Amino acid sequence: MGTACSHFCRKEYDMQLIGQFVNHTLFGKGVVTAWTDTTITVRFSDGEKRFIFPDAFSGFLTLKNTAAKKYIQKLIDDRTAEKEDKLKVLFA
Repeated sequence: MGTACSHFCRKEYDMQLIGQFVNHTLFGKGVVTAWTDTTITVRFSDGEKRFIFPDAFSGFLTLKNTAAKKYIQKLIDDRTAEKEDKLKVLFA
């Protein structure tokens, strides 16, 4: 399951996301049922939905678990820093 790892690959972290409770701005409460390096699947009362991981946590999904929130924020911060570094190289 998953894709080739980048520097923010899930192997580098201990947090288990499967089974974590989330809220979605439109679909409401749900539980994480699967995730890869690029997608996360959440079961809501009206069925499962798949989202881009970790991007969906920047606006649509929020985790209930504080440790999980910190984990996701680190992933988002790492990805942002990586993109900024690439832009610096391109425009240097």
